[in-house]
Amino acid sequence: MNKFKIGVMVALAVFSLNASATSFKYGKGDNHDRDGKYSTSHDGCSVCDPDNSIFGSDFKEGKTTQTFTNFIPDTDATFTAHGGTFQKKTQDGYTGIGISGKTAGEIDIGESIDVSFTKNIIITNITLGLLFDGPEYGDVNETAKITATFMDGTTADYFLTATGLTTATWSGPGTVSNISEASYGEGALWAIANPFGNKQVSGLSFTAVTGLCGSGSCNNQSDYVLHCISAVPEPSTYAMMMAGIAAVGFSARRKAKKNQA
Repeated sequence: MNKFKIGVMVALAVFSLNASATSFKYGKGDNHDRDGKYSTSHDGCSVCDPDNSIFGSDFKEGKTTQTFTNFIPDTDATFTAHGGTFQKKTQDGYTGIGISGKTAGEIDIGESIDVSFTKNIIITNITLGLLFDGPEYGDVNETAKITATFMDGTTADYFLTATGLTTATWSGPGTVSNISEASYGEGALWAIANPFGNKQVSGLSFTAVTGLCGSGSCNNQSDYVLHCISAVPEPSTYAMMMAGIAAVGFSARRKAKKNQA
C-alpha cells in the first residue's frame, strides 16, 4: 500500500471534510487494478480509491455474509445481506452489489445490506448506482436510506434522492456528484463525498424507502446498488501510522548521512 497516499488521504479527511468535491472524473469505470487486494478485474470510478475501498464487484454472490480483512489498515468490514443473498448487477460498465430478492441484484424496500467495522473509521466516499430520477423504467424519484452508527453508539438516518439526470439531494454533510447520468441504460451513479463529515462510524445500513413521483408512470418504487465505500482509519490508528512513517524516514536519512561520512 502506498503510505504517502494514505497520508494524503488522512490529511484531506481530517482538515477538508466539508470541502466541496469538484475534482471528480466523469465517465465510465476506468478498471482500477487494486494490486490483487481483492479483485483485479472489476470496474471503478476515480472517486473510489482503489487501495482503500470495497467495491460491489468484490463480493461473492450467493452469500449472506462476507468479511473484508484489512480493507484499510487494521480494520475489517463485515457485510450482511437481509432479504436474500448478495447478488451483483452491472450496467453502463459499473458493477454494484444488491440482494437476490424483489429486484435481482438491487436493494429494495424491506431489504438491506448492513456493514460493521472492527474499528471506528471516517467514511470518505459512498457511491450508489441504479438510483434513477423518475421517467426511466417507470421509477419514482428513487430514494436510498443510509443509517450510520457512530462511535458513541448513536445512530442517524440519511437519504439520497435522485431528482434529475445529473442532480440528486443528500440530507447529510458532504457533497453528492453524478458519475453516470440517470437515463435509460446508463449507470445512475452517485458519489457522496464525506457523507458524515468528520464523525467516525462503527457501522452502516443500506436500504430503500418510498420515493415521490417526479414524472412518468411512477409504477416502480426505489431500488439501487452499492457500488463502493471508501474510508480512512480512526485518528489514533493513522496518527501512529504516520509517526511510524516519519520515524522510518528519519532513520533512513541518518543512515544515508552516516554512509556519506
